[in-house]
Amino acid sequence: MKSGTTGKTRTALLILLAATAAAGCKEEAAGPKPCCTQIDIPPGVPKFSVVADDVTGPSDGQKVMMRLGMLQPIKRDQIYKPMQVTYANVMKRTAFEPIHFEAWFYSSEGDAKAGGSNVLAKIIREQTDRAPKCENNIKYDFGEQVDRAFIRSTRGEQELQEDLNDTCHIAEKKKVARYDEKFRLKTTYKLDAGNQAVEISYPFVEMGKDEYVAELKINSAMAAFAEYMTSMFSAAEQLKALTFVGMWKDEPVVKVSVSRQQFDDTLSRLQEVVASHAAITFQTIGMGAKSTEQAEKEQEQFKSKTYKDALAKLPKEQVSISPKLKWVGGGAGPAPLKRGKGKR
Repeated sequence: MKSGTTGKTRTALLILLAATAAAGCKEEAAGPKPCCTQIDIPPGVPKFSVVADDVTGPSDGQKVMMRLGMLQPIKRDQIYKPMQVTYANVMKRTAFEPIHFEAWFYSSEGDAKAGGSNVLAKIIREQTDRAPKCENNIKYDFGEQVDRAFIRSTRGEQELQEDLNDTCHIAEKKKVARYDEKFRLKTTYKLDAGNQAVEISYPFVEMGKDEYVAELKINSAMAAFAEYMTSMFSAAEQLKALTFVGMWKDEPVVKVSVSRQQFDDTLSRLQEVVASHAAITFQTIGMGAKSTEQAEKEQEQFKSKTYKDALAKLPKEQVSISPKLKWVGGGAGPAPLKRGKGKR
C-alpha cells in the first residue's frame, strides 16, 4: 500500500510540475515582444533610438511605420543624416523594399514612445515615389538665422534655396564661393550670441573690385545701411540689435546702432519709402513733367532728408556720421564720427 501511494504521489507531482512549467511557458510567450532592432549608426551621425517599428503586409508588399527618438540635441541641418541612415537601413534589410515607408523623429525617446504631433522631422516614401521626401520642422538657432540672413544680404536668395527634388539632402551640396572670397575688403559680421546682436562691417568698394570707391556720397552710404538693416531684421527673427559700420579708406565713416523695437516702430519702412519716391521720380521724367537733371536732384534731396529724419529718431549716441560725408541740401546731420573711433 505504501509503495502504491508513493508511486501515485510521485506521478501527481510530476504532472503538477509539468503543468506549472507549461503555464509558465505560455505566459512568457504571451508577453510583449521587445522593440526594436536598433540601427547601426556610423561615426559622425547624431545618435538616435528606434522605439517603434511597425511592419504590416506580405514580404513583397510591406508597409513600415517607425518612430525614433534623438539621444542628443540636434540642429536643423544635422537631422538629415539620421533620416538618410534610417532610410538606407530599411530599404536593404529584407529581400524586398517596402512599398510604403515612414519614419518620424522626435527630440527624445520619451516623446517618440508617446507619439503625437511634436515631430522634429519625417522621411516618407510612398509607393508612387521614386525617392524619399523629407519634412524638417527644426527651427534655425540664432547663429544660423544670422548667417542665413547675412548670406541673403550679401549673395542673394539663390544660395539658400531648397532643392525640391532632393528635400532629404541626399546629394552633397556644392559650396558656392563668394566672389570676394580673396578680397581684402569684403563685408563681414561679428556675432554677439549672448545679447542676440550682430555688427556688420561694410566697406564701400567699387562694384566687383577690391578697392574703395573714389567718392562716397551720403545717400549711397545710407542706402547700404537701410538695406542691411531691413534684410537682417526681416530674415533673423531672434535678432534684437544691429550695428552697421560703414568703412571707407580704412576708416569708419558711418556707424548706426538699431534695436529690434526701434526698427519695428520707426525704421521698418525706410527702404520702402525711398524706393517708392524713386518710382514717382522716374514717372515724372517719363511724362516730361521734369527734366532728368531736375528730377534726379530732387530725388537726392528727398533721400537725404528722409534718411536724416529717420536717424534723428534714434538716440544721439547710436548714430555717428563722418564730417567727410555731406548731406544733400545742406543742414546739420547726426553727430560726426570722430577719426579713428570704432576702428577694427
